[in-house]
Amino acid sequence: MTYLGLGCWIAWNTIAFSGSFWLHETDNSNITESLMLVHLLACFITLSLVALFADRFSKWVAKNRTTFIGGLVAAVGTLLICNARSEVLGAAVPHSALTVLFNSGCVLSGIGTTMLFVRAAALFGTLPPHRALYRLAECTLFSIAIYFVLNGCPQPIAVAAFIALPVIGAALFCIRRKDVRGEKQVLATPPVKLTRRFWVLLASIGLCSTALELIRAYVLISVPPTFAIGANVVSQLIEVPLMIAIMAAVLLAKSRRDGFAKMYSVAACALTVLIVCIAMFSLNTPAVASGAWVVCTCYNMVVWAMLYYLVYQWRGGALRIVAFGNAALSGGTLVASLLAMAYQASHISESVMKVIIALIGVAVLIDVLFVFSEKQINGMLLPVDEGGAEAADDSSGIGAARQPGRWKLACEEVARAAGLSARETEVFLGLARGRTAQEIADREVVSIYTIRAHTRSIYAKLDVHSK
Repeated sequence: MTYLGLGCWIAWNTIAFSGSFWLHETDNSNITESLMLVHLLACFITLSLVALFADRFSKWVAKNRTTFIGGLVAAVGTLLICNARSEVLGAAVPHSALTVLFNSGCVLSGIGTTMLFVRAAALFGTLPPHRALYRLAECTLFSIAIYFVLNGCPQPIAVAAFIALPVIGAALFCIRRKDVRGEKQVLATPPVKLTRRFWVLLASIGLCSTALELIRAYVLISVPPTFAIGANVVSQLIEVPLMIAIMAAVLLAKSRRDGFAKMYSVAACALTVLIVCIAMFSLNTPAVASGAWVVCTCYNMVVWAMLYYLVYQWRGGALRIVAFGNAALSGGTLVASLLAMAYQASHISESVMKVIIALIGVAVLIDVLFVFSEKQINGMLLPVDEGGAEAADDSSGIGAARQPGRWKLACEEVARAAGLSARETEVFLGLARGRTAQEIADREVVSIYTIRAHTRSIYAKLDVHSK
C-alpha cells in the first residue's frame, strides 16, 4: 500500500492537466495550459532546490510530518485551482483577484505535490530496478482505477476527491508497520558524484519532454476541454493493457538490464513518429492526442525507472538523482508550454510552429541514435544483482523466493572456471559491477592494498589487463 502513494500523485497530475471533473465550463483548454505553466514552474524551482541542497532536505524529507504537510499544501492549492474561476465564484469577484487565487493555487499544488514525489524517490530507490519498474506500472494502473472510479461519480464528489488526492497519497506513503529497508540509507548517504553521462541523460530527458508536451499542447490548446478529456479517457484505456504487459514482462525478464535501454529507445521512437505525423500530415486528431498521452506516460515511467536504477546502483544520492531527473522532465514541459501559449496567442504562426516541431523531432532522432543511444544507457546502468537479501524484504512477494540474479550466477561461473578463490570471487564481483578498489575495500572491511593484490591475481587468472 505504501508504494501506491505515487499512484495518487500520478492520478492528480492526470486529472489536473486534462481538466477532467473540475473544468467543463470554458470553450478552450487555455486554462489547463496556464495551470501547467505556473504549476510546473513551481515544481521546477522546488525540485532544483531539493537537488542542490539535498544534504539538508534529506534530514526531514522522509518524515511523516513533512509528507502530510506536503499533502495538505497540495490539497489547499487544488482547492484554489478548482474554485478560482468566475464560473464558480461569480462575476462579482474581480478578474485580477481570480488570477491571483488561481496562480497561488498552482504554486501551492506544485510545491506540495513535489514533496510527495521526492518522498517516493527514497521508497522506490531501495527496490531492485525491475521490481521498481513493476511497482511503477502498478501505480499507473492504480491511478487509472482512481480516474475511472471518479469518472463514474457525480461531479461534486469527483472534484472533492480530486482535492483530497494529495492527502490520500500522503497517508499511503506514511501508513506502514516499519521503515522500508534502506530508505534512510539512500537519503542519508553523502551525495554521489554525478557523471557526464548523467548530465547527458538530463539533457535527453529535457529534449524528449519538450517534444511530448509540444505535441499534446499543439493538438489540444485551442479546443474545448471535452476534447482533451475524451482523448485522455481513450489514452487511459490504452494504458491498461500496456501496464499489464509491462508487469508480465518484468516477471519474465528477471534481471536483464538492457530492457531499460530498449524501452527508452522504443518510447523515443514512438515520439518521433508522432512528431512526423503532426509536422508532415497535420494530424491534429483525437487519436494523435491520445497517442501523445500514452507515449508521455510510458516515457515518464521509463525515465523514473532509470533514475531509481541509478539510486539502487549507487546506494545513495536519491534526492539529487531523482530531483534533477524530474526537474529535467518539468523543465522540458515548461518550455513546450511557453511555446504552446505563444502559438495560442498568435505570437507564433502555424507554419513556424510546424517547423519548430519538425526541428525538435530531428533533434530527438539524433539524440536517440547518436547522443544517448542504447549503448550509452547500458554504459551508465551497470549490472546489479537483483536477487539475494533485498528480495526477501519485499512484502509483495514478487521475486521473494528468487535465487541470486542471472548476472551474478554467470559471474560466479566465470570465477569457478578461472579458479578464483572465495575472496577473489567477491572482489571480482565488485570489479565487474564497476566499483573502485576503495569501494570494495570499504565493503569487505579490508585494506585497499589487499584488494589491489587480489585484483592483480584476478587479472592474471582471467588473462585480462584492465578493469
